[in-house]
Amino acid sequence: MSRPSPAGRARHRSAERASSPRRPLRSLWAGTAVVGGSVAVALVATGGTYALWNGSVAPTAVTVSSGTAGLSVGAVTALDATVLGPGGATAGTFTATNTGSVDLAMRVAAGTTTASTSSLVGELTVRLTAVARSADCTTGVGGYSARPSSFDTGSGYFTMPAGVTVTGCVVVTLDGDAPAAVQNQTSSIGLVLTGTQVAP
Repeated sequence: MSRPSPAGRARHRSAERASSPRRPLRSLWAGTAVVGGSVAVALVATGGTYALWNGSVAPTAVTVSSGTAGLSVGAVTALDATVLGPGGATAGTFTATNTGSVDLAMRVAAGTTTASTSSLVGELTVRLTAVARSADCTTGVGGYSARPSSFDTGSGYFTMPAGVTVTGCVVVTLDGDAPAAVQNQTSSIGLVLTGTQVAP
């Protein structure tokens, strides 16, 4: 087998030396492409985040409080100071106070009424009105009237503002044609006051 000439060996080695630096160059470009791709993807993702930035401010807290409805009623005074005969009447007063924080539409209706004889209740009439002062409550005042068992002014008979006290006047009258069977009898008449919040 013949050996290659020195000139041939030199050309072969020159070719090897000339070609050997190309591999790292190709690897460098490949690595640069990968890094460049990674940077491009990161920028795209970051760019989307920029688009989602926003600002917000929490509003100042507002406190809302519920109101109250309250009613206080005092006892009726002086109603039993007079003994009734046929056609006679007696008057008494009471106070009612709106102790809540809302206006109330008032209703006064029959409560529990008792009598020593049941026939006496059917001979009585109850009349109710509001007066400026106790001295104004007389047997001649007007107002809503009905038999004790069916007394009911209905809702909204009058409006009681929050914190206000009113004086009620109650007049009880015995029918003029009351029979002798009801003489020397007694009756206890009950009325119920109900306050409902006035719609705003």
